[in-house]
Amino acid sequence: MMAQEVANKFIEKVCNHLVRNMNITKVEQHLKETIAIQRESATSQTAFWDMLMINMLYFTENEQAWEREFAKMLEQKEWLKAEKLEEELLMQQMRVRQQVAEQMDDATELFHKQYETENLTEEDIIYDYAYSSAGHSMRMDLLTVLVSTPEQSKVLFDADPQETIRIVNGYIAYHTDGLINKTRLI
Repeated sequence: MMAQEVANKFIEKVCNHLVRNMNITKVEQHLKETIAIQRESATSQTAFWDMLMINMLYFTENEQAWEREFAKMLEQKEWLKAEKLEEELLMQQMRVRQQVAEQMDDATELFHKQYETENLTEEDIIYDYAYSSAGHSMRMDLLTVLVSTPEQSKVLFDADPQETIRIVNGYIAYHTDGLINKTRLI
């Protein structure tokens, strides 16, 4: 088997393991609680939608930071220690939070145009938010598993880093989709 095939099989196994250990009811409950908190703290429906959209922006920016971190480890063929990775990711998240905060005004202006031009409904926004949130969690969990099992995970070092990331993103999208489709958030 080619190195990439071995890597892909390994990624598939880890993703399946992560999903198998997920409790749909708990995921749904967590998402509902998070959404309810945001709804209660918002002054209007538009403000509520904006909060969810800002969170999605945060998850998207975070995904790029996550990808850079993952690519660096694959290219250097060395996993960071779990504590070090956690530190790095927290730093990235703080940086992303700061960036998102600075973009807030421009972003909300853009969102308001989007609500009109794309005829977005609250349901659309809630499900997009849930999808982003679940994808974010799965990315973090996946990386944690990889660095906590460095011996098994080093099979990824023989494959092409960009292709490996593409495959990981594919599995995460697939599983996140499956997960969110099983939830009732409205």
